[in-house]
Amino acid sequence: MRVLLLNPPGSQVYIRDYFCSKTTKSNYLFHPIDLVALSGTLAERHDVAVLDAIAERLSPAAAHARIETFRPDVVVALVGSVSWPEDRAFLAEVHRRGRRVLAIGDVLQEESEQRLADEPWIEAALHDFTNADVVAYLDGDRESVAEMTLRHGDGRVERIRKGPRHGGYRIPRPRHELFPSRGYRFSFARREPFATVLTDYGCPYPCTFCVIGTLGFKTRPIEDVLEEIDALRARGIREIFFLDQTFGLSLERALAMCAAFAERGDLSWTAFTRPDTARPELLAAMARAGCHTIILGVESADDAQLAAYRKGYRTAEVRMATAAARRAGLRTVGTFVIGLPEDTEASLRASLDLAIELELDFMSLNMAVPRFGTPFRRRALESGLARAEDLVMDQGGARAFLPTASLSRDRMLELKKEMIRGFYLRPRWIARRLATTRNAGELVRQVREGAALLARNV
Repeated sequence: MRVLLLNPPGSQVYIRDYFCSKTTKSNYLFHPIDLVALSGTLAERHDVAVLDAIAERLSPAAAHARIETFRPDVVVALVGSVSWPEDRAFLAEVHRRGRRVLAIGDVLQEESEQRLADEPWIEAALHDFTNADVVAYLDGDRESVAEMTLRHGDGRVERIRKGPRHGGYRIPRPRHELFPSRGYRFSFARREPFATVLTDYGCPYPCTFCVIGTLGFKTRPIEDVLEEIDALRARGIREIFFLDQTFGLSLERALAMCAAFAERGDLSWTAFTRPDTARPELLAAMARAGCHTIILGVESADDAQLAAYRKGYRTAEVRMATAAARRAGLRTVGTFVIGLPEDTEASLRASLDLAIELELDFMSLNMAVPRFGTPFRRRALESGLARAEDLVMDQGGARAFLPTASLSRDRMLELKKEMIRGFYLRPRWIARRLATTRNAGELVRQVREGAALLARNV
């Protein structure tokens, strides 16, 4: 078949992948990892093309024209709660023009049977992009499907859940070459171009506001990861963004990968990890292997809040991890969740103070939203903070979704902007950034991303 992997157009820069859609917080846009993984799986059996209308900044009309040029039999499309009204309208028209539409995205993770009942343009929904469900489905082999929502011939809609959620997984080499060569931007990249790579799937931790912990946890064989990286290196791409939720969960596996990266000697990369995983041995190995930046989930300055949301660590471990990263020569990005029901003006100011105390190189603020399938969503619905019919939400913070016990949505948004300005407009921070920027290209990217971030937070 002719299969088109589609990231639909949007009125804003939407990031829809990995069941966690949002608007960009500055100007960044990384490769949609769902489609990256599916590109290898599908390309072994079908004629595959990729259309990333967000990366190419295509209008709906231009995107429709490109789809008609490829003439796909099937479109596998990303959808997101952040862009759901736009996605519905665009993909319904794709279906009306005679294309089969399969969809994947956060808005389909909960009550997917109802979503398909409401949206006749969705033929089926994928719930795991690391298995071969899409190939089995297109082959007509429904018995082999493990994690999908399907329509039956009698009109019945069924959510299938029988796939292995833990252990290992293998996918054919992702076809990065099918994706646009321009349009992707990464705030922390030392050089361009870059690629987005996944070495594991899901997360074993139970953080109650995060959807990734609801997916199970599976790892790829190291040799498969290296095959993908070497294919990228052959194309001149040596900057990597590892999208694993916690690099180094298995210390032995992480050290083996780092040793293999170090042998290649030409990689430059960024990865997420946890404060309680960021041991000095791991950080030193990452630095030797070419890692220059780690992204840590700080989340809050309040240990009671960290415990309530089952983070599994305290601020003391955050302090130790950031200090260890500095000793290893790594830049640190601290991510924070703001707008939780318990948040007050004082708690948000405490988080800003912690970010400054830690001497983070970058601070990333994520607005609390009731992600589909999470314990936090169940709590928000039960408490009346959210309604089941409110499907549009944005973690990126273009607007606040939830009020807190003491703060309105508008005040939350004002405080978020104050935190951004309070962190990034400090003369000491600006001087450190200028002193540690390595070349003119990196300086241009930093200025571009910084200007876009501040423009959204004036």
